[in-house]
Amino acid sequence: MSNKNIRLIIAVSVNVIVILIGVLIIYRVGTYAYTLGNNIFNEVAVDDSSNARSVEVTITSSMSAKQLAKLFYEKGLVAKEKLFYYQIIASDYNGDWLDGTYTLTTDMLPTDMLKAISTATTSSN
Repeated sequence: MSNKNIRLIIAVSVNVIVILIGVLIIYRVGTYAYTLGNNIFNEVAVDDSSNARSVEVTITSSMSAKQLAKLFYEKGLVAKEKLFYYQIIASDYNGDWLDGTYTLTTDMLPTDMLKAISTATTSSN
């Protein structure tokens, strides 16, 4: 075989490897994005109704979405802090929470918790 043929084989092999790596990267990023979107919009509660517990939280309207996500995570109302943060950002209730102390339960969906702290229907202390 001549040097020209060897260079052609190497060039084609490198191109195939680069394309395969690109496809793999696109697949991995796509899978991650789908999973994240699915987790954000297909919410689940931390507990079911048979294991639910009540948790009292004090909210101020000046809290950021990150602070709210951290508070809910620390109180055990949500399973994943960062996921709840993204749910807050994607919700209609982002930044609309009211000052007060609220009693929430661990069987509530994240959106229901946000709705509860964004309306005056929940009792405040």
